[in-house]
Amino acid sequence: MTPAFRPAADVGVTVSRDGATVFVARLPAGPILVLDGAGAIIWAEATEGPGDGWIDRVADAFDVPASGIAADALAFVHALCGDGLLDEADAPRAT
Repeated sequence: MTPAFRPAADVGVTVSRDGATVFVARLPAGPILVLDGAGAIIWAEATEGPGDGWIDRVADAFDVPASGIAADALAFVHALCGDGLLDEADAPRAT
């Protein structure tokens, strides 16, 4: 199973014990981004589960149709990509 996205090579990630909060930072300088609520769920589904269907899993978590959240969820992960925090999983990693 390949996730849709993965943390960039220079990114550190820590997830709270209950999984409700994700702490993400470019290392070594940061800053630390704290994701909770929808942000934490989107991060988890986009980076940990299989790449196909991650938007459906996010929608299921909120009991809403995927069509109602797809654009926002994609915009969120693409913003994280733009900030250098995520890479698309099939893209080669920078070394």
